[in-house]
Amino acid sequence: MQTEMTVYPYNRSSGGLNSELRGRKRKPSILDDNPRERKRRRTEEKPEANVSLPLEIISSALSEALHSKAQCALDLLVPDWHPCKQYNPLSDNPSDFTRVVTYTRGIDGKVGSLLTSLGHGDGDHNLLPIKFPNRSLLTLSKWCSNEIIRTLCLEGAQIFELAADGLLPNIAEESFLGNRRDTFPIRGKRSRGILPYDDEEPEADKKVMPSGSPYVFKLLRHIVLRSPLTLMKVDARSMIGSEVQISDDNLEALDMVIDLDRGSPIWLSWSQMPMLESVLLDLRIYSHEINTDRGCIGKGEVIRRAQEMGRWLRLKLLVIAGLQSYSFDTSYDTYTADLVEEVDEIGGEPNWIKIFSPAVRPGGQLILVDRLTDESTELSFYI
Repeated sequence: MQTEMTVYPYNRSSGGLNSELRGRKRKPSILDDNPRERKRRRTEEKPEANVSLPLEIISSALSEALHSKAQCALDLLVPDWHPCKQYNPLSDNPSDFTRVVTYTRGIDGKVGSLLTSLGHGDGDHNLLPIKFPNRSLLTLSKWCSNEIIRTLCLEGAQIFELAADGLLPNIAEESFLGNRRDTFPIRGKRSRGILPYDDEEPEADKKVMPSGSPYVFKLLRHIVLRSPLTLMKVDARSMIGSEVQISDDNLEALDMVIDLDRGSPIWLSWSQMPMLESVLLDLRIYSHEINTDRGCIGKGEVIRRAQEMGRWLRLKLLVIAGLQSYSFDTSYDTYTADLVEEVDEIGGEPNWIKIFSPAVRPGGQLILVDRLTDESTELSFYI
């Protein structure tokens, strides 16, 4: 529902009909026949019924004017896995369902709790708010536009998505080989335009508020960074097209930077986003066979970036997809919460709960979302 609101200025000197005119009959004037004069006189003699509102009330009204809905964090992160589909053990194949491990950090130094599930039922949703702006409100004024964007950042989850949209114009030229490290072909233009990354130049242009300050990323509270499964099939040749003439050296260089860019979610600059409360990261590339073949992102890199998160973040919610998927499937059936908080490995793989839990505040949740196969999606879902 859209709400339209008009705010008029309050004229303190216009407190009603002019007392000198009350009860009097005005003598006719030669100006009575002048339409402009009649309009001016009606304006002066009309009681002032419009009252201006404090800015905080207007800001609240603008927030209410935004369309809002709540959506499960798991579905926001990996919609092509359909994680909220309910599992029926009598008829469904377990490999077609997400495996969810939920760790809740203890309070006051106490042991946390651990819950594992196959599939994701209606009672297990971890909801985040999504807000959609009324575009007409953005055109009212710079102040309104500023407040609406501020509300979207502070109250709604912002979704960023890797996308094959970052080709440079000199991709087929020899000059590309000299600046390929500054190329981010699948990071996504919106992601690059707003989010700060530690592997980018510090002076990289980022979106600021309409008022000119601060950077939008300074206000982000809930972020989702996802990588559609369709991107797993992207390589240099498919990205530039079969008709483009390009050398083998340039193709190889582009393939290299594409692979480096697949790990973009872990390279976010956590120190520059102090308002973060919820972070959802799609790291399915880590356990995917493409990573096994090409070495896009290493185990040590993930661990070091997790430690960086732990230095800067104290999240209410951290959801990570793909660390224990496919051949990295890990069972927690024999583990208790106190054991998970102590051991360094589980099933021969890193104990990701222990590694990432420092980024979660006491009482906060760390959720690992994984799956054995993508067969039911057939890699056919463009988001």
